[in-house]
Amino acid sequence: MIRNTLMFCALSVFALATAQANELSPLSNLAFITLEQNAASALNVIDWKVGDQMAFQVSVGSFGKIGTSNKAVTQDTGETIWVRNEVKMLIQNETVEMEIRKSDAKIVKMIRNGQEQEIPSDKIEIISQEGTTVTVPAGTFECGHIVAKSERIEKIELWINPRDTVMDGGLKQAITSQGNIITLELTSFRKN
Repeated sequence: MIRNTLMFCALSVFALATAQANELSPLSNLAFITLEQNAASALNVIDWKVGDQMAFQVSVGSFGKIGTSNKAVTQDTGETIWVRNEVKMLIQNETVEMEIRKSDAKIVKMIRNGQEQEIPSDKIEIISQEGTTVTVPAGTFECGHIVAKSERIEKIELWINPRDTVMDGGLKQAITSQGNIITLELTSFRKN
């Protein structure tokens, strides 16, 4: 359950950050989006470079810190980039690799622990958004705070700033599913 939620969380941040970074339409006007619909409307947003990296600490409710999540751009094929996300927790590890088309930000392939996967298509409903400030281990940032939900996830909270960080700009993510709160907080990032 936690593994699936973390994978969905990473994809949600990508989809929501892509929409906000492009300001093609205000998020408040989007009632429902899917990862593909959002990515297809976000032209020329993928200016990520091989070597861009983000590191997060992962916490689960009263258990506290239980692991890490590290994602990096690993390859640029010209038309697509590959992003690798490695999650290491106390009792499980996983690697998710996504091939993302740069021209329209569409996720075209996803591999999880060496096995190709169907790209999740949960609809995301935006509940609210606001400008705020958040402090995470990597620092204090002005950011967008988005509250959403999906068919599988009760509550998704994202704090994002792709302008002052790298990649999708995820600073903090809090996901509530089946009464558990999974939190990812940015600990460091590197822009190439």
